[in-house]
Amino acid sequence: MRILLVTKQLLEKRDGKVYCEFALSSTIRRFEMMGELFVCCYNYEGKSCQPVDCLTDLADDHVAFLDNESNLKTRYLKRGRNRDLIEQFVAKVDLVIGYIPATVGDLALTIAHRHHKKYMTFLVACIWDGMWHHRNWKARAMAPIFFYETKRTVLHSDYVWYVTEQFLQRRYPTHGKSLGCTDTNIDPLSDATLQARRQRIETQGKKVRLLTVGHLDVGFKGQQFVIQAMPALLEKGLDVEYYMIGEGEGTHLRQLARHCGVAERAFFLGRKSRQEVLQWMDDTDIYIQPSLQEGLPRAVAEAMSRAMPVVVSNTGGMPEMVEPEFITRRKSVEDIVRVVASFDQEKMLGQARRNFEKAADYQPFVVDEKLKAFFAQIEREL
Repeated sequence: MRILLVTKQLLEKRDGKVYCEFALSSTIRRFEMMGELFVCCYNYEGKSCQPVDCLTDLADDHVAFLDNESNLKTRYLKRGRNRDLIEQFVAKVDLVIGYIPATVGDLALTIAHRHHKKYMTFLVACIWDGMWHHRNWKARAMAPIFFYETKRTVLHSDYVWYVTEQFLQRRYPTHGKSLGCTDTNIDPLSDATLQARRQRIETQGKKVRLLTVGHLDVGFKGQQFVIQAMPALLEKGLDVEYYMIGEGEGTHLRQLARHCGVAERAFFLGRKSRQEVLQWMDDTDIYIQPSLQEGLPRAVAEAMSRAMPVVVSNTGGMPEMVEPEFITRRKSVEDIVRVVASFDQEKMLGQARRNFEKAADYQPFVVDEKLKAFFAQIEREL
């Protein structure tokens, strides 16, 4: 089976090799298990940072770099080159996979439909949540249009891979065959991780280190609500610090931290490798994901695999991962204060064990077996 993946994620050719971020590398390796893989994606060229995961098996003639459709002009008026490249690759393959939300993913599925090729939506998040809660007013204005386009695309797809078990399925139903399964790729679980977390909890004292992984500038990752909660947490006697990992300048968040009087307790760590992220998870106490848009986030699964107590907002598939007591309402500073302040040593230990055991559902071999069965069904129908 020959497969085309069209995604807004980024690759880079460097010194005769292909590099990408870990999130894309794990996706590519999974799809490579299913057949001969072709990829249309964006290029890292011009970025200040470089991807680190090397894909030695992805041949040059199996990769095409698309123009970034970052605004309305490139989305509607100047996408001829993208259309031509995708058309050429669609003609070579049996199955087209479009990463959604992404305008190039939607374009690929439209082309596949026109060429009577089977196609699959790889739905990783809710476009409505992402655009409606974006800081840019133009993005908010376009939210209804993109939401309708995504619903239509998913509804008529031959196949859909939802990364949630319920949320995305309810919001974006399909007439096609579907799989509800995370795309996370956590490391094998080790009892030593749980024991190290237990020791940390039993000796941590009064200092509480919160951690969030997510882009600093988009707004819908929700770090601002944690910063706003910090003064109240300090008033309750918690010696709280907040660590943020992610790309972007974080200008708005830095200004907010100064305004709230917690600048010396808010740490902007920048972009980190996956191994560095895992180390920061081991060195902090509570993982918090207060997002306004998510599918089933890798970072939450990773934190659970490190036996971290986890707090999430009631967004996307995150309530499927965490016990109700540790779910906050979107944008609710009061809920963040209440839930974080409710942790005592007994509750921390209980959540560390519970989350570590729940992370077993996200282990690679579990995901791979489900995906192999789904693709075996697809191959029989091609």
